[in-house]
Amino acid sequence: MSVTFTADWRPATQFAVTCGCEQATALAVRHDTYEEASVAALSAGPARRALPGCAMPDICPEYPLYVHDVGPDGEFTPEVNVSQRHAALLAGLLGFTASETTNAAQTLPCPSHDGGGPADDAGQLPAEDFLGRVLVALALTPEDEGVDGYWNGRLHMGGRCAGYLQLRLAQLHDLAQWCVDRGRDVAWG
Repeated sequence: MSVTFTADWRPATQFAVTCGCEQATALAVRHDTYEEASVAALSAGPARRALPGCAMPDICPEYPLYVHDVGPDGEFTPEVNVSQRHAALLAGLLGFTASETTNAAQTLPCPSHDGGGPADDAGQLPAEDFLGRVLVALALTPEDEGVDGYWNGRLHMGGRCAGYLQLRLAQLHDLAQWCVDRGRDVAWG
């Protein structure tokens, strides 16, 4: 399971089929309906070539294609996706606690008292408030030394690479700033 941080939902005006790389997504053909985009994704077949602009063209054909929505402003909404366990770490850094249950919109995943899964994993916050929390976390968080694990293709399994928390906080900063600039809330789930 994972948690995705993004801008609050707005209806899509178009759809694109992409591997998920930023440049490949920007260059992707736009479709008017989700159904058209789904057909395009399925028709690519297992022997497809790397998408134009893909950051990893050598392995791009081995990964599935996804349908991404294009917002009313013609832009793709940025996303930051983390595992639930890492979301719980980020929640602590952002000042969210399990006791903040009175305001569900401010509750991020937090470890339960028995060490099990997250308490809540969805919410929404005004971008300015979220940005403030990220700036404080960036200023106060010591350099992440990481946790031992192993690599499985593009995924780091069982651990966390050094600098991971700073990388994710920087991505959350960019997302929050994008939302501030467009008058949208930051949402996660």
